[in-house]
Amino acid sequence: MKGQVQFDSLEVNINNQYLPSSECESISMVMIPIDDIYNKDKFTDLINAGFLIDIDRIEEYEKEISRMKSSELSPSYWKDKRVFITGASGMVGSTMIDILLSLGADVYGLIRRHAIVAHPNIENQIESGRLKTIEVDLCDYGRISALLKDVEPHIISHQASESFVPTSIQQPSHVVENNCVSTVNLLEAAAKEDKSLEGLQVACSSEQYGFVKSLAELPIKEENELRPTSTYAATKVFTEYIAKSYFYTYRTPTVITRTFNQEGPRRGPNFFTARVANQIRRCLDNKSDTIVIGNPNSVRDFTHIHDSAKGQLLAIEKCDRGKAYNICSGKGITTGDYAKLALRIFNLEDKVPIHIDKSLFRPYERGEGLIDGFVGSSAKMREKTGWAPQKSVLDIIRDQVEYHEDVR
Repeated sequence: MKGQVQFDSLEVNINNQYLPSSECESISMVMIPIDDIYNKDKFTDLINAGFLIDIDRIEEYEKEISRMKSSELSPSYWKDKRVFITGASGMVGSTMIDILLSLGADVYGLIRRHAIVAHPNIENQIESGRLKTIEVDLCDYGRISALLKDVEPHIISHQASESFVPTSIQQPSHVVENNCVSTVNLLEAAAKEDKSLEGLQVACSSEQYGFVKSLAELPIKEENELRPTSTYAATKVFTEYIAKSYFYTYRTPTVITRTFNQEGPRRGPNFFTARVANQIRRCLDNKSDTIVIGNPNSVRDFTHIHDSAKGQLLAIEKCDRGKAYNICSGKGITTGDYAKLALRIFNLEDKVPIHIDKSLFRPYERGEGLIDGFVGSSAKMREKTGWAPQKSVLDIIRDQVEYHEDVR
């Protein structure tokens, strides 16, 4: 089998489930060396146009990031504000909670009941007594309606969502019900019961854009056509438009943010950057000797979670209600280069090979797009709020690998 390598005992992803090598011993997997699939020449025009990070000139990119200046959040705006965060135990929600508590906000974390009660991302804040947590199923309208009537939050940030794209492909009806019904219930209850509401942020996604047809579309702006290519993306289109409809009909003060790939510590283990970080950690610990990824020819516009969370809070402070704003770095990187850069940072580039597992490819990665993925423009967001990213892709990689060391 020319150009392919067969592994009999390797930590790999099977049907999007990340399994330790001990559970894979009887499973024979065929992995393809990255250079058999990765076509960097395809991206030359994007690199030359300044849309993509060139990892062979990484110092220039780091200098560009270091020169960026960003506005800061206003402590006087947030002090003593009653704030609801749905999806509080996730990466985004928990990071926003940390920031809000540092600003003196009165924060309520809405979490979903699970058979095993464990919320490590917010455990410290719960134990400190600073964070109030409320168990609620957002698909239960009566419960969320009573809760908003009782507390009357000033601000709601709706982060709760089933956001892992492969899950939406495998279980579309579940994801539609979870993402769409919960949003409608929250908007309806807020319109009817919350007399103190000043802002309701609806977290939307760059996945709504789908794919790029021509270089003229880059960088992707808010006016670009939406071409959702997964059930998850379609639910986010619905989420945005239902939020706009409540603004137009009831003047509900909705704030719509389209975040591109937000990454960093606390990222779920099935997501690309977390899988890479975990595998780097295992290589550093001499527990593995290879990196396995999916499609290396995807383009992603990564923003560090601390920058993204800050941007979303600034949007609540300053952005026009009923309008959509991109939150992104404006610089893309291919997934192949991302994995190579991660190895380089930890001096593993010449020691650890990268292999491709085709079971990780998404169905549309062989579709109509000029490229799989996109690079965004945050010009509208920057003009309105003064926000700009302060952390680089290298910060994302280092922080995630360190996080995986801490949680071992």
